[in-house]
Amino acid sequence: MTLAKDALIAALRLRYDHYSAQTMFDGARARAGLAEQPTYDADEVSAFRAALAQIGDRLDRVEARLQFLVEESGPPSAAPPTAATPPAPATPPAPAVSAVPHDKHDKHDKKTSRATAVADSETTIALTGVEVDEGDQVLMCGGFAELGDWDPDRARPMSREGDRWLAKIKISSGTEIAFKFLRRSADGDVIWEGGENRNLSAEPRIDATWQ
Repeated sequence: MTLAKDALIAALRLRYDHYSAQTMFDGARARAGLAEQPTYDADEVSAFRAALAQIGDRLDRVEARLQFLVEESGPPSAAPPTAATPPAPATPPAPAVSAVPHDKHDKHDKKTSRATAVADSETTIALTGVEVDEGDQVLMCGGFAELGDWDPDRARPMSREGDRWLAKIKISSGTEIAFKFLRRSADGDVIWEGGENRNLSAEPRIDATWQ
């Protein structure tokens, strides 16, 4: 049994944002005494999980995902390990700026992050205060499929109207989805806004300012 590094980081993104997930991965890997490598075998994954439990908190969803990946990958194989395609989205391009780890998913953990009910309300999101260069995109990324499940490569693009960026999202009444805005440069660099996660709910309109 082997698990890809990308799959481990993707599991961490169920608890942390992209930057913090990478930081937590590096911290747990170093604490477990593991080398930087594309895949990890069963013993290495076990050591990684033990180290992660020592430095993280509220890891129920991450642990559940890791357990699923371990069980799905089956027993160890006698053949040399190969980097299998992870079931979770691949790690996006490296961001243009570094970020200090933040506990971004506090609100996200208190409520379900995935809208499983039929969407029955359309919310308009209007964002201002974004400084963009020629060819930049502004997007929304968050905890359900329409916002990419925290994968910037599948984030929802916003359209520009004057100095505002607009998007319309369908969401079920009574549901709250954690999300953030991000900017992607013409060469693919991703820059997340700062601050805590935002909450998307079934309201007619949400006005926001880049933070």
